[in-house]
Amino acid sequence: MAENERTFTAPQSLLDSNLTFLNDEPTPTTITLTRERCVDPSLINSFLRILRHGSDDVIRQKLNNYRKPSSISEKKCDAFLKQELYPNWQIRSSIISFCDQEATQMKAETDRKFSNTGSSATGTITDARIDPYAAREKLEDQEARYRDWTRVKEWVANNEKIEQILTSTTDRILRQNCEQNKNYLEQFAQFCKDNT
Repeated sequence: MAENERTFTAPQSLLDSNLTFLNDEPTPTTITLTRERCVDPSLINSFLRILRHGSDDVIRQKLNNYRKPSSISEKKCDAFLKQELYPNWQIRSSIISFCDQEATQMKAETDRKFSNTGSSATGTITDARIDPYAAREKLEDQEARYRDWTRVKEWVANNEKIEQILTSTTDRILRQNCEQNKNYLEQFAQFCKDNT
């Protein structure tokens, strides 16, 4: 089975800002996702961190760069949303979705493998009277097979929660600084539909 891969590059606005973090290795600006990266997400976490910092963490400063006291401030907010914020959110959402899909495939593959372990095709089943440790070994094998899947699912759930908090907070700040009657989360959903 061919391995799934997907490559993402940080938005140009982030690359131009020359983000660095103290006491840290250089931040990645491009990442290729694989199942292994989802199982050990340290590089993905670094990439998501620069994306989150480059938009949501500095949202007020970013808006100040776009929004000037003039009649075209609304257009400047729209420019920020379409050129910086929404593309950033979309990349983050796509990264989390990739790992979620990989977790779903891992579960299905592991279910198939494990459901076949008890069949006579894979060998004889040891009677518990002959080998009293066989049941425990079988349980340990099952746990080992599902460990990576569990790890990825927990990572996905944690990052979905982080995204929900960040986007909700940013939505509130946008309503305070741009157009208060707009639903920026709904606009983002439409942006994703238009840019897939």
